This record gives sequence, C-alpha cells and structure tokens, in this order.
Amino acid sequence: MIKKNMIKNFTKAIATILDNGDRLVEDACYLSEYERFPTAYALCILAQEEYAKAFLLYLISEEAIPWTQELRRMLHNHTCKQLLSLIIDFLEPDDLVSWLDKRKNENYVMPSHIVDVINILRHEKLPKQEQWAWIGDEDPPYNQLARKVADGIVDKQKQDAIYVRLGKDGSVASTPLRITEAMVNELLEKTQRFSQFFFRSDSKFKPIESIDYMKIFWMFRLLFGLCTIEEYEKQWWV
Repeated sequence: MIKKNMIKNFTKAIATILDNGDRLVEDACYLSEYERFPTAYALCILAQEEYAKAFLLYLISEEAIPWTQELRRMLHNHTCKQLLSLIIDFLEPDDLVSWLDKRKNENYVMPSHIVDVINILRHEKLPKQEQWAWIGDEDPPYNQLARKVADGIVDKQKQDAIYVRLGKDGSVASTPLRITEAMVNELLEKTQRFSQFFFRSDSKFKPIESIDYMKIFWMFRLLFGLCTIEEYEKQWWV
C-alpha cells in the first residue's frame, strides 16, 4: 500500500514530467521550423520518454506496479521507457475509428507486441523480482517490434540524430543530416498524440480507462504479484 504522502509526491512529479515533455515538444517544433531536423527528431524521442515515465509513475501510484528499488531504476532506463511508449502509442491511436472497429470483432485479442512489452518489462528488465509465468504461449516473447525496441533500436535512432556514427573501418556510418523534414513531421505528430494521453484537470492526471487500458493494468498487477490469478480471472473481460 502506497502512503498518501507518496501519492502527493507522484502526482506532483507526474505534472512536472508532463510539463517537461510538453516543453521538449515545443522546442522540437521550433527547431523544425528552422530546419534543425536532427535535433528536433531527438527531442521528440526524449519527449516520448518523459510521457512514458509519467505513465510508469501513474501505474505505480495506482498500484499496478510495485514501488521498489528495481522499479526506480526503470525510470532511468531508456529502453524501458521506449517500451512503455509502445503501450501509449497503442492506447492513444492515430486512427480512432479503425481502433474502435477492430474492437467490434468478437475474436479481437490484445496485439502480441503489447503483451510482449509487458512480458519483457517484467521478466527481462526486472529479473530480480519474484518469478511469475509469462502472459501468452511463447517463452520468451518473439514479437519483432517489441524485441527491436527492447534491444535498443529507438535509442540508436536517438543517438544517430545527435552524433556522427563511425563504422569498424573508421568511415562515417551515419550522420544526423540524414534526418529529413518528413521524418520529423511524422515523429512530431506521434509525439503530440502522446501529450494527449493523460487527461489533465485540477492537478489530476489519468489516461482514458478503456477496456484495453484495464486489461494492461491488470496484466501488470498479475505479473508483479499485486493480485492473484483468481482476482485477475474475476475481471469481467477475462
């Protein structure tokens, strides 16, 4: 059980993090207008990481994830925040109509990459926690998107937007100047969607509690040992 003073701390921290994310997005917009596309691109990824960090703190404050030393390290782990960004991207879609249409299908299931993100966060990023079963049939998960993000592809893209990368023979392998206006515009649109993930009102912050969000919430609780399998299975959507 998280103490009330901790909840106040989390609420203030979430507000500060969201404001900082918004600032990074604004800076990215300004830099894009001046055609400083590589730096704008990197700032977008940093902003997404801030929104993901706020989401992680919210899950902790709602006791979907425990507040432990290992979890505190996750707040500083770039790939962990980039994995959480995949969940935000799923819950805050760019095409709401298509997103809703898919849920009308009686055979609709949670996308595999979202389930795999939860599994990877729980079993790979926090190996010291008590062991629980994987969600799904595969052990370990093999969704390509989740696997690439966990292995650092987004972090590499962020680094390549800032630094010149050299090859093994000393030649230039990548330069930030490869970042185009189109790439920045696409990432900016996505990052601005992330900024709308939290409903903000009267110093309160919470995502829209859709069915998918509640499924993800309870998956985290189950895998982190904050509910029993029986409690999980009592949820009406199981």
